[in-house]
Amino acid sequence: MRRKTKKAIRISAEHAAVALQLLIEDGKVAAVDVRRALENREKLIQDLRARLTALEEAAAPAARRVVAAGRRAARRAQPKARQALSRAQKVARRAQGQYLAAIRRLSRDARGKIKAIRKQSGVAAAIKAAKRLAT
Repeated sequence: MRRKTKKAIRISAEHAAVALQLLIEDGKVAAVDVRRALENREKLIQDLRARLTALEEAAAPAARRVVAAGRRAARRAQPKARQALSRAQKVARRAQGQYLAAIRRLSRDARGKIKAIRKQSGVAAAIKAAKRLAT
């Protein structure tokens, strides 16, 4: 299969204007053809602008819905204020932290014994027993 080759010449607008003027002077390109090509270009640009405007107008309601949905999602994603902990919750969390700190250094068997004490006598008794076992 034959490869497509690039045959377009990369030149500036000034060089293109000079080349076109030389071709017109040599009679290889008629001035009428150049004028017609420029008019067609202007018509094409106007047509593209009209189609783009129509597309923007048709897409405007959908775009508004997308923007509104994004705003709603952003409002929903805002962090909610945290409720203050009650005194009982603070005490319970502190006790849980102390319990975890106390059993961290213990062996697996000792942890099992401390868990049994906690279940039977409560967290405070389990913390005391764990501290006794750790020393």
